[in-house]
Amino acid sequence: MIRSLEDYGAVSADELPTAPRPGQRRRLRVEPFLRGPIPLAWVARAAQLRKPALPAGLGLWFVRGVSKKTGPIRVSAAVRKKVRQSAGQMLRGLRALEGAGLVRFVKDGRGRCPVVEIVDRPARDGGAA
Repeated sequence: MIRSLEDYGAVSADELPTAPRPGQRRRLRVEPFLRGPIPLAWVARAAQLRKPALPAGLGLWFVRGVSKKTGPIRVSAAVRKKVRQSAGQMLRGLRALEGAGLVRFVKDGRGRCPVVEIVDRPARDGGAA
């Protein structure tokens, strides 16, 4: 015989979360994610390169998805932190991606954040597009 829902581990009505007041939004904490579509051929080519290339490339795709624009991407310290790479690792990864024709440097300078552009349709020979 069922006595009450509390006997089965259910919470009482007093313990349920309250609805937000009118005009007030409930904010959910969302984990970062990659927004697609990301060409699988692009990811496959980046995965074949030296180790820092794939995390660097995925960091670029993350920023592109967050900003929702297709132009140049400034590779700041915040971008590096998202993919857990040092400045040197990120630069080596970007150079490897450039060598494979997956990205193109727009601005680059000592002590400055590099600005790169993702090449959506890389050349098939592996050279620059």
